Amino acid sequence: MSQASFDTRGQLRRSSFGESGRLLTERLNDLRRSRLNIGAVTALLWGAAAFAVIMLASVWVDVVLNLSPMLRVLAWISAFAVLCGVGFRIYVRTKNAAHASSLAKQLDETTGSGGEIRSGLDLIPVAGNSLYNEDLTTQLAQIAVQRANSLAHKITPDTVVPLHSVVGSAAALFGVCLIALIAAIVGPRMAITEARRFFNPFGDHAAYSQYTFQLNASQTDVLYGDGVEVTARVDGPSVEQLQLVLLPPAQERTSNIEDAEPLDVLPMFPDPSGEWHASVANVTAPFDMYLRIRRARSELLPINVITVPEIRSVRVEVEPPLYTGEAIYQGPVPAQGIKGLPGTKVRLMVESNRPLSGGVLKFSGPVAVTSMVLSTSAGKDSEVNGEFVIEDSGSVDISVQDDAGQASRGTYTIPIERLQDQSPLVRLLQPKQTSFATPTASIPIGVSAEDDYGIQRCELYRSLNNSRFLPTDLEIPPGQIRRLQTGTVLPLAEYDLQPGDEIRLFVRVEDNDPNGPNAPVGKGSESSIVSIRIISQQDFERAQVQQQGLKAMMNRYQQAERRLESLAAEMQKLKEKLDAADPDSALAEELKKELQQLAEKMQEEADAIEKLSEQPLPIELDEQLSPQLKKMAEQIREMSEQLKKSANADSKTNQQAAEELQNQLDALKKEKQRHNEEAMQPLERMAQVLPLKQAEGEFTQLVQRQRELADRLQSLQDANASSDAATRARMRELEEEQNRIREQLKDLLDRIEEHAESLPDDPELSDLKSTALEFAAAVREAQPENEMASAEQQLNEFNGHQGFEHAQEAARILEQFLSQCNGMGQQAEGACKAKFSPGMGQCMSNSLSQLAPGFGQKSGGMGMGPGGSGGSSSQMSNSQNVGMYGGMPMMDQSLSGMSDSNSDSNGGVFSDPFANGSDENSSGLTGRQTNPAFGGGAWGVPVQYRRQAGRYLQQLADDLDEE
Repeated sequence: MSQASFDTRGQLRRSSFGESGRLLTERLNDLRRSRLNIGAVTALLWGAAAFAVIMLASVWVDVVLNLSPMLRVLAWISAFAVLCGVGFRIYVRTKNAAHASSLAKQLDETTGSGGEIRSGLDLIPVAGNSLYNEDLTTQLAQIAVQRANSLAHKITPDTVVPLHSVVGSAAALFGVCLIALIAAIVGPRMAITEARRFFNPFGDHAAYSQYTFQLNASQTDVLYGDGVEVTARVDGPSVEQLQLVLLPPAQERTSNIEDAEPLDVLPMFPDPSGEWHASVANVTAPFDMYLRIRRARSELLPINVITVPEIRSVRVEVEPPLYTGEAIYQGPVPAQGIKGLPGTKVRLMVESNRPLSGGVLKFSGPVAVTSMVLSTSAGKDSEVNGEFVIEDSGSVDISVQDDAGQASRGTYTIPIERLQDQSPLVRLLQPKQTSFATPTASIPIGVSAEDDYGIQRCELYRSLNNSRFLPTDLEIPPGQIRRLQTGTVLPLAEYDLQPGDEIRLFVRVEDNDPNGPNAPVGKGSESSIVSIRIISQQDFERAQVQQQGLKAMMNRYQQAERRLESLAAEMQKLKEKLDAADPDSALAEELKKELQQLAEKMQEEADAIEKLSEQPLPIELDEQLSPQLKKMAEQIREMSEQLKKSANADSKTNQQAAEELQNQLDALKKEKQRHNEEAMQPLERMAQVLPLKQAEGEFTQLVQRQRELADRLQSLQDANASSDAATRARMRELEEEQNRIREQLKDLLDRIEEHAESLPDDPELSDLKSTALEFAAAVREAQPENEMASAEQQLNEFNGHQGFEHAQEAARILEQFLSQCNGMGQQAEGACKAKFSPGMGQCMSNSLSQLAPGFGQKSGGMGMGPGGSGGSSSQMSNSQNVGMYGGMPMMDQSLSGMSDSNSDSNGGVFSDPFANGSDENSSGLTGRQTNPAFGGGAWGVPVQYRRQAGRYLQQLADDLDEE
């Protein structure tokens, strides 16, 4: 029997057999395809299982031995080779088993046909051959083929092509994957680490270890030459030693990380918190670093280096001009930039993080931009320097260039401010701008000056009766003087002056600026002009009484009151000791001694009180009250004698001494009460109303001055800007006088309101208070100050006609209030008469008139001569803006209890403020007086602010009284 015909793939050729052969052939081919498909799947699964086994084994070996990247790549290659080999072998074996003859044989074995299917397969060519169609052999072959086809179709495919091979391979692969999953769940960090190492074998993935690392650097982009602070934390078993390994960057390494030659290996040091520290100093090239504990390491941390130069610091050396006397500044750039006078030399030292080849300094000023080259410093390759001179304000921009030609990315900007040498300031502290003096007075000259860099000259200019000013140098201490306080004394007795003369003074100072507008002379400045008018001794004494009379009286009688209070306290203290002793026992020696001491103290106080009464002031009230002080002194002496007798008595008991002392204490209290009623209360009432009475006189005099000014301006009605120089100079003087009158009017109204509001709530003073406030308000509402200001403006423009018109209108307005002002003065006198007896009230009224301005003043104004006019002499009435210089023996402060510490007056004899000591011939202003040169409290304080402070203090006192 001939063999069946097969194609190259092992399939039967269908053209060579009949229908039964065709069906058998299709059946076998279907089985073959199923067998091949199942074989391919089986081969793939077994290959995958083998691949997984190889990779798991490689991972385990890597965990144990820390394989190199090439070995990890080789593991991949080996796994893929095993996968392909196992799959190919299984597939070839499956393909051989899927041949038609093999399938037919397997079908025969399955059906137990004894080879019928295989025989039918072999007879397919015979059964289908046309040459043998009618032959018995052919017919028998066809029967055999049909029989084989029938048997083949009776067998199901799964019988011949079983799936157990697929299931087995799948189970094997599943088992391997399950093992890998369990390992990943048990060791997730290990699984992640190994996955990274095998999926990226050449990446920076440290081998798995029991340690976990946290590596941090203070900066990863480091400026050239800077350092890096490294910190680390290690979790895991105890660590005794930790190393920081520095490697070349990746592009410079020729081997793997573990085998690379390190640049350095640094030990790390732990702190109490468990954090490890190390420092890498002077970084000049990039590198990678990692932590290492034996074979375990962290991942790499790359450190990059910025090689562009950076300006690290700028130091300056500022040398001011020599004349300033200031020291050279060396150090960092000041926060506000560099400031200096023209000519100041500035040297810059610029330091970088890299070696430098030079730099550029660009100055941007208000007009132009200039540049200069910075050169390298000797011995410092990373520093450049340059120098410039300050001529203008602006800014300096600095850039540097390293030795590789790289320019700094940014610039360093320094503001430059050109300072100006300011003109000096000077004030003439003493005498006051308007002062009066007797022909024999010594006038203290107090000068205060200051300059920003130094004073080199101070001159006092003097003029007598509008003559040419003559200079006199004032002494300046040696050295660089920036603040100057100096002075001298004008001994008027040497000048043979007469009442009516006028001395005018001003001070000029010059600084040491060699570049001033009038070089080499420094810049100068002058004080305002001070006018000193010479008056007679009689006028001086009268003005002195007006200025200080009431204060002197108050101090005198208050001192007497304080002495009485002191004696009463001493007597009360001694009486308490006597009361505490045994009343029936004899007076102890210690108590006798204390009685004797008290008697002596009373004698001393009596002498002091009697001395107060010896020189009464030329004021009617003081002349009436002074005898009372003498009587008080006599009574205290009598009490002193009685105490001495008690102290010397041998049989006197404690009780008897206490009774006698009590009688004397009662008498002393009665004397104190009498002194309060007869002296202190009248003086206090006068102190309350005197300011308003004085304001009446001041206002009257001010109206007279304004009228006189208007009369004098009448002669200048036709004067204008084209008038001669003498006329313009006169108009300037009248303008200044009008300004003084206006300022004094404003000050007077402020003081009237201040004094009126400070009056206590007393029905006897209510009318005076309301009248004073209404008067001040009415004068303000009429606005005479506006007319005065307009007159000043017109005189400043040399318009004589308009200046006269406004000055005359101001005088007319003020004259309307004369009667109302006189009423205020009369009410002040009435407030004294209403409270006290007719005799005392009249005495107080007369004393108010004596203390008020204008009392006894002659027509023409205090003997004015060539130095001034009578109208301007009335400035003496205002003690707050007038200086008084001369001697007045009747106002001896030692007798009245007055002292420099509680006096703001300028009367009497003064000591030289600039002398180390004083004697009876010295004259000046003491350092304790209230003036700006010596820290006086109220000197020059505007009235409106003093009024506000007074209201506050009064309200505070009222609140305390209520509590």
